[in-house]
Amino acid sequence: MVQRIWIENAGIAIDCLTDETIYDALKRQGYHLRVSCRNGVCEICEVQLLQGEIRQRYPEKHLKLEKQKNQKPEAVFACTCMPLSDVRVNIEGLKCPGELSVKKLLCDITANEKLNHDVYRIRLRMPATASMSAEYFAGQYLDMYLPDGQKASFSIGSAPDAGRDLELHIRHVPDSELSTAILDHLLNEKTVEIELPKGDCYLQAHSIGADTRLIMAAASTGFAQIKSVVEHLLANQFSNQIHIYWGARVEEDMYLEKLPEQWAAEHPNVHFEPIVSEPEKSPGWNGRTGLLPEAILEDFSDFDDVEIFTSGSPAMVYALLDACEARGFKEENMHSDVFAYAPRK
Repeated sequence: MVQRIWIENAGIAIDCLTDETIYDALKRQGYHLRVSCRNGVCEICEVQLLQGEIRQRYPEKHLKLEKQKNQKPEAVFACTCMPLSDVRVNIEGLKCPGELSVKKLLCDITANEKLNHDVYRIRLRMPATASMSAEYFAGQYLDMYLPDGQKASFSIGSAPDAGRDLELHIRHVPDSELSTAILDHLLNEKTVEIELPKGDCYLQAHSIGADTRLIMAAASTGFAQIKSVVEHLLANQFSNQIHIYWGARVEEDMYLEKLPEQWAAEHPNVHFEPIVSEPEKSPGWNGRTGLLPEAILEDFSDFDDVEIFTSGSPAMVYALLDACEARGFKEENMHSDVFAYAPRK
């Protein structure tokens, strides 16, 4: 049985399935409501019931409000409240599909680790207070601000399911004063200012069709964005086929490659292909060689029901797009931040 949830202050209505909470119904249809504990204790997901019948699991409550002129709304919690009839509610702070609030935050720098000869993993923790909390989708990025006002953008390498903790993969470019200044700050200071979320290249597990195959194509530290997306999919028990391609110039440019190997070993729907483009400079490399687009074309005879998420240089992304289009792939099924910051004429 399907109940109708009318959200008065937003002017929208959604369907709610039997035994589905208001929060689950919103999430299933792409709406975003701030939650924390998901069991009715923290009270963050409070909504106002205006009309209709509900049963709340915790705190246990059964309400039935008629449409009356002086009827006062009742506070209920979206994460434990299930409609028993069509209901009317007010929900403050509700975000429509694809809509999140951009916030500037001061984050704690909780850890740093050198992953290879020039890539560092930096861990940040966002503030705990509700007013300063921020949310993002898998695949989005953040802007980082230094005290002197300099700014740089970095893909978020952690999944939204990790809560307040953020992970960044930052390559040190010695010839860049900004790169050196950023790492000097991150390795020696306790806090850093960031702004998030940014970017339209993101993924939500519930939005992917049941028959869709996913290709995740990364070059260099573009793996951070792919890592966020894959970890989000796995956290939500995504069972579609996921093919991960990670290209590097030489073997020593790889880092964290044991992680996607572990994903592939533990999940039969995950496949991982590391690729080195200059094997003559990697004498110990026994894996796949060549260019990333070539490897994908070798493995896919058709691109029916395929969506591609890719992160790398504009040259790599457009080379991949051109190669796949020659095999019948549709451009609208490729997702990359490159299309926004480096569009082709």
